[in-house]
Amino acid sequence: MVTYVLDSSAVLRLLLKEPGADRIKSILEDLSRGTANVMVSAIHWGEVVGKIYKAHGKDAADQLPLRFLPLGVEVVPATLIRAAQAGAIKADTKIPYADAFGVELALDSPDHILVTADFDFKPAESRIRIEFLPPKPKP
Repeated sequence: MVTYVLDSSAVLRLLLKEPGADRIKSILEDLSRGTANVMVSAIHWGEVVGKIYKAHGKDAADQLPLRFLPLGVEVVPATLIRAAQAGAIKADTKIPYADAFGVELALDSPDHILVTADFDFKPAESRIRIEFLPPKPKP
């Protein structure tokens, strides 16, 4: 069974109804049918909450777990081992440290696919399967 690893940009695309939101909805439908698993690093989840808090306030940020987590998405803690592995990934690939947690989760199995709208992940393409969401239109 495929496991989708969503980074913060993928979750935000869904929540903000930006390009790629339909793809994330489709992934969540696969989760509800039992044909896929979906996980998010606690680091990426924190980024989502922070961005929603900043843009829409505390109440909107507080509602996120009630809207998102009952769907069955697994939020994976940043353990000591995962943090160390993410640090090594950052050093090897030069990607941002928070993003290295997404790569670290995707490395757990060849059945894992990282889904992102963040092209900072490009240097990790040789290590993991990545599905890039479409870019936002230029203003």
